[in-house]
Amino acid sequence: MLIRNWKDFNSGFFRIVIADYCFNLFTYLNSMVTLRVPNGTCKSCALADFFEDLGKENQNKTADFLYIFYFFHFGNAYFQYSMTTLMSLNRATSIFFYFSNEKIWKVVFPTTIGLMIVIAVWFTRTILASVPYYMYNESLDIYSITADTDILSAYWNVIRYMAFAVLSSVILNTSSVMKLKLMQQKLSTVERNLLFATITSSFVQCAAAANTFLLQLDLKRTTLWGQFAQLMLPFSSDFLTISQPYILIFLSSKVRTAMANMYFSKNSKVNVMFTKTNE
Repeated sequence: MLIRNWKDFNSGFFRIVIADYCFNLFTYLNSMVTLRVPNGTCKSCALADFFEDLGKENQNKTADFLYIFYFFHFGNAYFQYSMTTLMSLNRATSIFFYFSNEKIWKVVFPTTIGLMIVIAVWFTRTILASVPYYMYNESLDIYSITADTDILSAYWNVIRYMAFAVLSSVILNTSSVMKLKLMQQKLSTVERNLLFATITSSFVQCAAAANTFLLQLDLKRTTLWGQFAQLMLPFSSDFLTISQPYILIFLSSKVRTAMANMYFSKNSKVNVMFTKTNE
């Protein structure tokens, strides 16, 4: 309902929310190919023959399409972690520069989106030269996507960027909370709730990053924590991808009221795609 009521909710924060929704939806669909379906397929499952057919011995079959999904598998991580950090930055500027916040974000939002695209493409470009394939992991009884070419540089670029994004979110949120406590003028309940929603999203971001960092302790997945982190990877990715709308609904009474009005009022329309939220 954001788009339906855009005159009321035309703000920098909700531009980020919509962009985050679009990036997360694309990430979710792409990960069906690179993560969720193969990680949910065992050796005796119905799709096992399909992934075996796209294994290392048949890389000529995967070269035509799989590298695109693999490229976005890495590149989308930049967008996912950047959007949460952008929310933290937006809440910080709304507290520190309340009266000029929207003017700032009319410039900052398109600039940062363009910068994210450049960063993602530049640091993930080596994946385009790879020939990925599906490999069976006997210890976990799952399939996963990999490549024989050098992907470590792209992988470690993602890890470093995740650490940077998480650290930035923590610093921005901490600064916002400290400033909020020192402010003589009370922040509106709506602004405060949006800050709490952003902080909650940052906790989700930290948890997903922690799971990824845990995987680095056991690259061959031979230990208990390495196998646990591998099994949790699809779930942490899912939570990072789809949690934002639910966090807003849970922490904002106005969002919950709008949801109730949309689905239970006499004049509600069932073909609306976005949830109405209020800043």
